[in-house]
Amino acid sequence: MKKTINFRLSACTVAILSCAASAPAMAEIEIGNGFSAIGQFDAGYRFTDADDDNSEQTQTFSTNEFQIDLNYNHAETGLYAHLELEGRTNDSSDNQFRTEAAFIGRNFENGAGFKMGQFISPSGYEGAEPWDRFGRTTAFGGIFAYLQNGVAGYYQSGIFNVYGAFVDGAWSGDNDITDPSAEIQFGITTDQSVTRLTMAYEKVDSEDSDDDGIADTEEQDRTMVNLWSQYTLGELTVAAEYNYLTDMNRALTDTTTAWDGQAYMVFAKYSLSPAWKLGVRYSEAEYEDINGDTVSDSSEVTITPRYQVLSGDVNWDFRADFRFQDGDNEIAGVQDGFLFELGTTLKF
Repeated sequence: MKKTINFRLSACTVAILSCAASAPAMAEIEIGNGFSAIGQFDAGYRFTDADDDNSEQTQTFSTNEFQIDLNYNHAETGLYAHLELEGRTNDSSDNQFRTEAAFIGRNFENGAGFKMGQFISPSGYEGAEPWDRFGRTTAFGGIFAYLQNGVAGYYQSGIFNVYGAFVDGAWSGDNDITDPSAEIQFGITTDQSVTRLTMAYEKVDSEDSDDDGIADTEEQDRTMVNLWSQYTLGELTVAAEYNYLTDMNRALTDTTTAWDGQAYMVFAKYSLSPAWKLGVRYSEAEYEDINGDTVSDSSEVTITPRYQVLSGDVNWDFRADFRFQDGDNEIAGVQDGFLFELGTTLKF
């Protein structure tokens, strides 16, 4: 078996949703006059050893994220503004620095509010806006709805909340409103549990890239249904998630395309002490092509010990993911075999 070592800087963004009742709020650094900031840095070492004799062992060090979020809140009127700045370094000269999200909005006293601009979908327990990504290696591989441009509204009353968005693309964020997309989320939040049901829709037109009059891609009505729930009892937290997609049109190889797919995940973590926590995660994912034939079928078990160095206004932890993969998960880009990641996350 061949062995290669590669050190690189790659991009992986996990942004903080500021207003739509999705992820728990982090501590903010008060700048003054309604302005505040949040920062996050994430880096890790990854080792993979696939069970395929033709595959190479790989070792990679990557800076997954460096991001600064700037917020402005006007207490008297409920007006707010949010800006996410992300820096990255990779093999490409493009997108070394970008504005990942930029929107303005208003919160009303009755629990309602809205925002407009560029924002990130709140879908998924392990989506782009994770509720609690205890480990870094996940099953779904970026199939949740993601970057969007448009307007969103939300309302919360007691334990119930609802969120809806009218956007240019639930996944694509292409600034083309000709075929608009929509996303809606229903939620229940109590002292011990959180549940979210999200549905997203995006119409994607066929394209004719070589001007021969024949569409090179099938017309899509991409749809996602995502349901997850988390329950906490003392030092124990358990969660489960189910995701279903149609017309996803995700190229796996030059000749294989995943069209429909579904995945589910169960997760549990336990606080051994104020500093030490242990997580166990199991997931399965299966995807079919446009003819209904299975093109990707995999399952995995991940064990994650985590050590909390600092908590409070500044959070700093180290984690280790031990992942045992059965079958290639081509959506997430994880091959059959063993994966180990040692990483650290600093939030300030």
